[in-house]
Amino acid sequence: MFESSRSYYLKIDHLIIPMFKGTNSSKVLKMSYDMAKANNSEITAITIREKNDPIDISGRLGVVTTAYNEGKKAGIKVIPKIQTFDNAREGLVMETSGHYYDLLILSTRKRSMLSSSIFGNIGDYVLKNSSIPVAILSSGERGYPYSNIMLPLSESINTRAAVFFALQLAKLNRSNVTILDLRKYDKNPVHGFKALMENPGILSESKIEIRIVRSGGFTGIKEEVGNYIKSDNPDCIVVGTSRSHNIRMTSDIKFIIKEPEIDTILVKK
Repeated sequence: MFESSRSYYLKIDHLIIPMFKGTNSSKVLKMSYDMAKANNSEITAITIREKNDPIDISGRLGVVTTAYNEGKKAGIKVIPKIQTFDNAREGLVMETSGHYYDLLILSTRKRSMLSSSIFGNIGDYVLKNSSIPVAILSSGERGYPYSNIMLPLSESINTRAAVFFALQLAKLNRSNVTILDLRKYDKNPVHGFKALMENPGILSESKIEIRIVRSGGFTGIKEEVGNYIKSDNPDCIVVGTSRSHNIRMTSDIKFIIKEPEIDTILVKK
């Protein structure tokens, strides 16, 4: 996909998935299985144990062993791993920087708009400090796989790597994609997503149903996104940021991640 523009690319040969008990980890694990099967990728299912954590190691072993067994049945290579660190969030970043991984996919629960945290203690730290690309799912009410993915397109809330991730996910889920063109809100565009929007061949390579919706008569990104969610009811929204932005979350990104009860995925390359 996107051979004509390599800037729309995210390497996914070796995925690392932090495992916790609950449905959120299960959702990203299923997502990683789909990616691994389609791309012949390898998955490391990891759980981090803090040194002072009283939880029995056998419980953690069960989580990663289940991931291994499920992957084996599906013909996917899954490496179960348990690591012990003083601190879980720092340990996870140390693990990703000390070994060869391409992408970390992490799931968290939705945070309140009143909360200063976007993804919780671990998610916020990993997003800011990880040396590898990260995809963080803020899990809402929707189940996986998705049938309708929304991709708001503006340099202030998205990146080319996130576009690749969204279309890859749509291809795996056989879902529809709506590109909401919000480029008019970019005051100083760098690339303007021109390679994507002005070359129909790039989108046709994806071989999925893609609809482009132009921005309406609103005054900002929040209003545009909020209105579209009400009218189209997507299952998932994909946005992006990059290290060059110093991971400074705009109010628009915070709104998209926190306000809707649907799933949102932030990709940082």
